[in-house]
Amino acid sequence: MDVALVTHAGLPELAPDERPMIPALAQLGIQARPAVWTDPDVAWDEYDAAIVRSTWDYHLRRNEYLEWVDRAARSTRLWNPAPVLRWNSHKSYLRDLEQRGVPIIPTVWSDGSRTLEEVLADQGWENAVFKPVVSAAAHRTHRVSRSSLATAEPLYRALCEEQVVLVQPYLESVERHGEHSLIFLDGVFSHAVDRPAVLAPTREFPGEEPVVAPDSERALGIRALEAVGVPTLYARVDVARDGSGSLCLMELELVEPTLFLQSAPAAGAKFARAIRSHLP
Repeated sequence: MDVALVTHAGLPELAPDERPMIPALAQLGIQARPAVWTDPDVAWDEYDAAIVRSTWDYHLRRNEYLEWVDRAARSTRLWNPAPVLRWNSHKSYLRDLEQRGVPIIPTVWSDGSRTLEEVLADQGWENAVFKPVVSAAAHRTHRVSRSSLATAEPLYRALCEEQVVLVQPYLESVERHGEHSLIFLDGVFSHAVDRPAVLAPTREFPGEEPVVAPDSERALGIRALEAVGVPTLYARVDVARDGSGSLCLMELELVEPTLFLQSAPAAGAKFARAIRSHLP
């Protein structure tokens, strides 16, 4: 059996965290190879499955990416499934999850009809974050305070002219303690890491560290995945505490999240077995 581990042209040999998947799948009799999603020479129908992994440029060319998603889904088994990738590649998925009872960070969906100053004043937020609805890896994500509005307002206005913009309170808890990323493989919790705040002026710890996720966080992760309504091969659930100390969902990553497989010794083998279970 042959499996494509899908990546982008900037990482033709996969991200370092993904490379151990190749020997892990080989132990199960599966030949896995990196495949760049924009490579016109890749014959997707020659693979028994295509597992989306390091397609980290999708947000820069979403329409083209979704066209590829549809083509690949017609040619082979695509995981995560095409409808999930389409839905999760636009942050309106957070609004859907909220409507289905999943607690998310308080969010204003701005079309630019109000200034950033007005949004912060209406919400009573001293510090906030704003970003476009199509974004990844903090691309075009900005932190703003009441004192920095003069600088932030033009950036906000420019984003609003292109697409809807999310405005959310800046969570001080993330700056102090980081955020927890819970990894689920085939819908089952695997492991978790503590990640530093991307927008913090300084980082109190150097990078991702393994962490024991409490039952409350695992329960929120399961609740979020159940709200998706369809099976997922992989998921990363990013959670944190809001200003009142309540646990909330920051992101549910189903397109191309780093799964921190090297943070948990058994995770690579778990992921390989999950992939094998979806092959003929």
